[in-house]
Amino acid sequence: MKLLIITPYLSVVGGTEIETLTTAQALANSGKFKRIEIFCPHKPNHENYLDLVSSPKITFSTYPAFFKNENARKINRIFRITFNLKTSFLENTYWFLKRLRAFDYAYILATTSDLYYIPLLNNFNRKNCILKFTILYQEKYTEWKKQYFRSLKNIIVTNHCHKEFLTTSFQSNNIVVQDLIIANEKNLLKNVATRKHTFGLLCRFSKEKRIEQAIRLIEKLNINDKNATLIIQGEGDETYFEELKEMIKSLHLNEFITLVKSNIPPAQTHLFYQNISFFLITSEFETGPLTGLEAMSAGIPVLSYNVGAMKTRLKDHDFLIVNEFKEMCEIASQLRDLKKIEYQTLSNSIRQTYISQCSNTPKIEKLEDLFFQK
Repeated sequence: MKLLIITPYLSVVGGTEIETLTTAQALANSGKFKRIEIFCPHKPNHENYLDLVSSPKITFSTYPAFFKNENARKINRIFRITFNLKTSFLENTYWFLKRLRAFDYAYILATTSDLYYIPLLNNFNRKNCILKFTILYQEKYTEWKKQYFRSLKNIIVTNHCHKEFLTTSFQSNNIVVQDLIIANEKNLLKNVATRKHTFGLLCRFSKEKRIEQAIRLIEKLNINDKNATLIIQGEGDETYFEELKEMIKSLHLNEFITLVKSNIPPAQTHLFYQNISFFLITSEFETGPLTGLEAMSAGIPVLSYNVGAMKTRLKDHDFLIVNEFKEMCEIASQLRDLKKIEYQTLSNSIRQTYISQCSNTPKIEKLEDLFFQK
């Protein structure tokens, strides 16, 4: 069996990139596929991912370099205008030829606003294609896009709210729920969580993450004589990062909050979680997030807004899901005051929830079943 995985980017260390490569490696290890090709429309930056992909079954591909040539682009525009094409003539031709290589299945990772994979769908048997939405925007979809979506073997989302929304929007019964596959699971499960009164965020520096709320939370705790610290790490928007630095300085929180503007290699994430006692998710919207699962596997209690799949993941610890900032501050205060034995009990319970309900192996097996079911 040959599997084609296509993903929008492989240039930074992000959730979609990590899931793409972790999934490819897991499927290669399963023995069900003799060859897996990962396609990205932009040239991959392999340096970020050397520690995620080791199987000789996995190869990478991208569009030919001449696609970016100005003359090629002119020809492409002429064909699109002349024949009223919704997608690139060159990309459609590429996928027509690619089809001759006889892939059995295609696994596509994309947001609901992406169109980069449409030329592939124009040339492959859509009943052998599975689409995983990495980010879902609750928008109004055009009829021609709905027709594409309805024709696929399956569409995967990470939570039941998204499934209900898309089932209604597409008028389709091919939507299934499956959570994310994480990297570095083995090391994360070995992490020994300890009570340090340290909160953490591991995310992009991006405004939708609402990192300033985490900073305000630490301010509130410290005003109430419940000294707590915070570690925030990731890459992202330089302007936003500088704004956060200035905010921390103006609130006199420099000794309590550490900002680290660098990514952690996916195989070393356990090194971040071993330095914190609690993980925060302050985002305005999420699909997962991946870091929520990482923290749970490391035995780190996750205090989260009701975003993405977190309510389902923490259904046995629903007091950790909040809707308002005031509520987040109240629960954070309670977590900070946990006695050592209470913290350890909660940590063990969080990890056990991950092992029994969220671990990688059942998710890989379910994904394989989706490919092979008739």
